[in-house]
Amino acid sequence: MKAIIINKHGGKDVLEYVTDMPIPTIKENEVLVKVGATSLNRIDTVVRNGYPGLNIPLPHILGGDIAGTITELGANVNGFNINDRVVVYPVYLPEIRDEKYDNLEHLNDGWHFFGMQRKGAYCEYIAVPAENLFKLSDNISFEEAAALPIAGLTAYHAVNGIVELKKGDFFFIWGGSGGLASFAIQMAKLKGATVIATVGKNEKKQAVYEFGADYVFNHYEDDIVNEIKKIAPKGLDVIIDYVGPATFDRSFAMLRKNGHIIFCGIISGTETKLSIHQTYFRHLNLHGIYLGSKNEFAEFLNLVNLGKIKAKIHKIFSLKDAKDAHTLLESGDYSGKIVLKID
Repeated sequence: MKAIIINKHGGKDVLEYVTDMPIPTIKENEVLVKVGATSLNRIDTVVRNGYPGLNIPLPHILGGDIAGTITELGANVNGFNINDRVVVYPVYLPEIRDEKYDNLEHLNDGWHFFGMQRKGAYCEYIAVPAENLFKLSDNISFEEAAALPIAGLTAYHAVNGIVELKKGDFFFIWGGSGGLASFAIQMAKLKGATVIATVGKNEKKQAVYEFGADYVFNHYEDDIVNEIKKIAPKGLDVIIDYVGPATFDRSFAMLRKNGHIIFCGIISGTETKLSIHQTYFRHLNLHGIYLGSKNEFAEFLNLVNLGKIKAKIHKIFSLKDAKDAHTLLESGDYSGKIVLKID
């Protein structure tokens, strides 16, 4: 089968287009999905470069977002048929699960992530557990569906699971033009929050306003902390920060008492300093998250099916042009999602 593989870690040039990768063999509880499209996420570049502390067998295939058609059913699979169009919950769950995590099954030890611990979707075919499948509405293309799982689920978990935003709250996200931000902004507006976002280039502001943001600032040119004081004098209720140390101090400073920071990325590093005194004195809430539960994914897909949330796709590349797609991802010169079409 066609695939983009990496035989070593490094920059985009380690991405190799091949046509002779073996088609996966499915287990009795799995289906074989012919991938229609996958989308790029920042985690793809982290894994490509070498995820800190994680040894991945090579050659490896990136890609955690999966949308396509079932071509083969395992012996114990029920409820699905050949040619069903599906989108995939992106967490490969372990067999043994702690009952404490019944509604947050992705927190069980031993979970795997497609494109990280397991081979991903930069390819023609992938084996997927049937429990991960969600049927895809005919009016949603594979390209649109591929933009949903990782970015959309993470955003939904942040806005609807970790924190229940409400009308009148002030919501803030760094890097408002990205895929996760495009979903988080839409969901925050559905909750009635005032939405504030940043961009690194002024020409990206319009796209973020189109996502639904009320205020958009340039995080290189504007004094973000001072601008927030003008809009929300008591501080922000919820901040999503997937940048890391480069933005932590400002995120921390902008929170109101009992406010929430939600961490879901390490773009600028893994360590920072924390004022324990200020944390308890201001009654602050710091949350680390990744992805979300299957129920949350179902709820998120329902919003998409109802037309309340839309995937924002910047550009679609052919699989063989994955290097160009990674170049665009790393440049930051896009808004919404970048998609690979498997043709």
